[in-house]
Amino acid sequence: MAADATGNNMEKNANKDANQGAEQHDDIIEATVVEKSSETSQESVSDTTTEQTHESVADAIPTTTFTQETQSHSHKGVWVVSILNFLLIIILAATAYWYWQQQQNTTIQANPKVTALESSMTKVNNQLETLNAALNSNKTLTNDQQTLLLELVETSSKQVITLDDIAQRVQLNELKNVGLAQRIADVSGRRPSDWLLAEADYLVKLAGKKLWLENDVKSAIMLLKSADVRISDLADASLLPVRALLAKDIQTLQQVNQVATESIALSISALIAQVDTLPLDTLKLPDAEVPAQQATVSNDVSNWQENLKASWDAIVSDFVTVEKRTAAITPFMSAKQQWLAREQLKFALLNAQQAVMQGQSTLYKQALQQSLDIVVAHYQLDNVGIEAYISTIQELVMLDTSRELPAQLDAQQPLGEIIEQRIQTLFAGGR
Repeated sequence: MAADATGNNMEKNANKDANQGAEQHDDIIEATVVEKSSETSQESVSDTTTEQTHESVADAIPTTTFTQETQSHSHKGVWVVSILNFLLIIILAATAYWYWQQQQNTTIQANPKVTALESSMTKVNNQLETLNAALNSNKTLTNDQQTLLLELVETSSKQVITLDDIAQRVQLNELKNVGLAQRIADVSGRRPSDWLLAEADYLVKLAGKKLWLENDVKSAIMLLKSADVRISDLADASLLPVRALLAKDIQTLQQVNQVATESIALSISALIAQVDTLPLDTLKLPDAEVPAQQATVSNDVSNWQENLKASWDAIVSDFVTVEKRTAAITPFMSAKQQWLAREQLKFALLNAQQAVMQGQSTLYKQALQQSLDIVVAHYQLDNVGIEAYISTIQELVMLDTSRELPAQLDAQQPLGEIIEQRIQTLFAGGR
């Protein structure tokens, strides 16, 4: 019985050893699969370890089988199997430790390379970012330079055009200067009739005074024409521009509205003289009512009362006439009111006369309109004289008295400059 128990125990130990060997075999196989994905140098070491492991497992399996078969024969066989299993376990443990050591060495050797590669990649990335930033800044600088270049090109083109214009003007001025110099050389020292030019200048200045101080357009035109005649008598071609300006001034003055201010002022004076003779509207009587038909005397004696009344009315009507008016009666105008109405009309007409003499068109029309309102308010409108008076005022209001005078005469300044130049030439020549 003890032998059977011992045999059973040996069999259990053998089964446990076999299970442990199988588990170790599975672990070694997994390690081998992982090792295949490593580098080529590691694959050779892994293959050697795997072959040794397979041989050990192969030896273990027959040994285990042999032990199981010989359990019933000998107690010594059990111990031999146990020793072999123990040695196998030690070999497997040593092999696993050796494999683990190789794996750690491989990992330690691989990590510095990976770290070096990572640092190299980081440096490369930093360099790429730096290059990108520099490229972007270069692009921006290039765009700015292109914009500046375009602006410079435009400025240069404008300057070229401006220089061309200036060059043309300079050439034109040079030609003008040459022509003027030739004219001055031709006419210098040969001015026996310069007094005519001075007289023309005096006439032009006098025309300006007549125009702006007296508003006498007609006299100004006559003076300018006289100045043109004086200049034409000189027969000097260099004075043709001055004559052109004189003709322009004469044409401008002829286009000004020629208002007959004297005629208008005289007409207003006649209206003022008639104010005292105009009939004022002092009283307005309403129309009288139609009297009732008088009763006649009858032959009937019984109507003696009516007959007596009719006789009395007939006698009274021969001596007194009574008219009945039911409408409102406008009161009489007092003497002061009549005088005030006439003076207001005279004052308004005098303002109109003064305005037309001073060329104030707006004030002229306002004064005439005021006088027209006074006539309508205080004078008898059904009178024939009042109707003619109102018609005359309306005709004066319709007249256009506005006119725009030029601010200056174009020929005055050039003519004065020519005279000044000739005077300086005379003094320079010692004449």
